[in-house]
Amino acid sequence: MATSSQRLEPRPRELRSSLRTRLLVAIGAILAIGAIVLSFAAWQYAATAARDAYDKLLVGGAVQIAENVYLQGGVVTLDPPAAAFSTLSAYDLVFYRVTDPRGVVVAGYDDLAANVPTAALRTGVTLSDGVYRGQKVRVAAVARQIDGAPGDGWAEIVLAQTLAARDALTWDLASKAIGIIAAMSVLALAATALCLRIVFSPLTRIEAEIARRKPDDLSPIALTPPSEVRALVGAIDGFMQRLDERITIMQRFIADATHQLRTPLAAIDAEAELLSAGGDEVPALKRLRERISDLGRLTSQLLDHAMVLHRAQASRLAPTDINALAKSVLSQAVPLSLDREVSIGFVPSEDEAIVPADAISVREALANLVHNALAHGARTRLMVKVEKTATHVAVVVWDDGPGIAADARERLLPPFQKGQNSRGSGLGLAIANEVAQAHGGSLRFSGVDGDFSVQLELPAGRREGESIQLSSLPPRTDR
Repeated sequence: MATSSQRLEPRPRELRSSLRTRLLVAIGAILAIGAIVLSFAAWQYAATAARDAYDKLLVGGAVQIAENVYLQGGVVTLDPPAAAFSTLSAYDLVFYRVTDPRGVVVAGYDDLAANVPTAALRTGVTLSDGVYRGQKVRVAAVARQIDGAPGDGWAEIVLAQTLAARDALTWDLASKAIGIIAAMSVLALAATALCLRIVFSPLTRIEAEIARRKPDDLSPIALTPPSEVRALVGAIDGFMQRLDERITIMQRFIADATHQLRTPLAAIDAEAELLSAGGDEVPALKRLRERISDLGRLTSQLLDHAMVLHRAQASRLAPTDINALAKSVLSQAVPLSLDREVSIGFVPSEDEAIVPADAISVREALANLVHNALAHGARTRLMVKVEKTATHVAVVVWDDGPGIAADARERLLPPFQKGQNSRGSGLGLAIANEVAQAHGGSLRFSGVDGDFSVQLELPAGRREGESIQLSSLPPRTDR
């Protein structure tokens, strides 16, 4: 059985259903989609900015070349503008062509063409995309009218530049913008996670307040919840109130059942004893009395077991004198041995044997061990001894009976497990083991036929006022 203070680890399905996780995933998805859209827009903007910047250089270069075209000796001539070519060729390959009004190429590459209507060239610089010598280029073309030139006087100037520098500038601008977008998205997601932690902190405090409670504390939650979860907290308080009422009714029922069951059983046993008082007891009547006795013992142990389980969750440790407790239990159990000659002995610890414990649970455990020894073990001798060490106080119940076989001891610890030829209820050792485990101690067996003992060990180092807790046990038992 898990203790109330244990926190259950969330399973994968629980993580998927977590509000915090779902919000983070949803916001993360929105941020990711937004980052992709913004990155695409940043790339488009970078491409446009790079194109416009280099287009201005290209247009300026075409205009400078056009201004350096002149007529000399009736022939159209070009004085190449070194500054323009130097600026353009610093980033990319540059190609140009100058054609006089007669269509004769006077400078540049003969196969370079603008693929733009002549009329458009005469209105100003035109820009277009093309492919020249296997490379993508941006082409600027313009026409200039030269006075005195042959033909119609219009000379054509074509200037082309490859796109490597544009692409490099586009990537540089876009990568920086995308990096900023990514950083902002991560910061936004981190800020969201922090905000969610702050938002959910009241729920975390409510969870911690409930987790710190003892199993018997079913009072309303003391913290004031946010308005959004006030109804939920109110429902939890209402449930705990109803549960407290149910537990109170159950405890009252157990107490009433204890009284109501024991009283008629005692009366039946008394009636059976009166029937046999007149003379020799017939076998059937003897068996009836044995069965009545067994039923009374079983009923008592069932109720004791329920009480031990309840106290293991609800009781707090208090200083307990084990010497006095063991002596009291033994003195009350002595009448059980009066039907035969059994020597009873008690050896207290020389040192004070006071440990933090639940006295009622420990008393029940010792009573069951002593009863087991008298009913199923001791032939002629029974001794109870209290021993103290630096870390434990142990109560040893020794008898000269047949004991329990070594290979059967663990098997007899779960409830309702009985030894061979035993008419016991199978709860005596289970109760003792439950009490030992709840206190952080143990139940040990030692010895063989004629020298057998059961030892109940309780740790001496637990704090006063601490709650005992029932440990997880394998299926449990009695002799």
